[in-house]
Amino acid sequence: MDDKIKLMIVEDDLVWMQSISDYVQKDDDIIVVEQAYNKEEALQVDCTNIDVVLLDLSLSIDDENFSGLEVASYLYKKGLKKIIMLTSWDEKDIILECFDTGVVNYITKTSYRDIPNAIREAFRGKVSLHADVTNVLVGELRKERKVKILTPTEREVYTLKEQGLNKSQIADKLYKSVETIKRQLRIIKSKMQ
Repeated sequence: MDDKIKLMIVEDDLVWMQSISDYVQKDDDIIVVEQAYNKEEALQVDCTNIDVVLLDLSLSIDDENFSGLEVASYLYKKGLKKIIMLTSWDEKDIILECFDTGVVNYITKTSYRDIPNAIREAFRGKVSLHADVTNVLVGELRKERKVKILTPTEREVYTLKEQGLNKSQIADKLYKSVETIKRQLRIIKSKMQ
């Protein structure tokens, strides 16, 4: 067991837990040494015998606060620096928040086949960007680079539009006419393409 990567899985879905556990242990170099089914159990685990953590972001169906982030932050402070977030979410803000808490990789559950390699990379101390994350972040980087070509006023309009405001709301907020906002949005669209 000393030559195997010792894995802890934190997952609230028992079927997923068992499936992942069975899948990663097919490889001779990984062994599951701890399992936790919720935040409370995860916070009670003795971290001294764990190399890598595979952590579900949402530890209950109605988890609007993403309690996996709390667990990641706690484990990171306890010395576990090799945490992989496992989730169904692929939104930029959530991904960035996970990396801010110290996770080294982020994989969606649809990419479960990539989990063993992610575990190995984390064990070797590599911070990796799985394709699930890369696609989202590269798209965001491209968008940010395009935003730089906008004037300050256009950026302001663009930001409000990205926040979900409609043309009338943007016009009210910026003390402009709806026609002016429509024109600016056409210019922004043209520049962003």
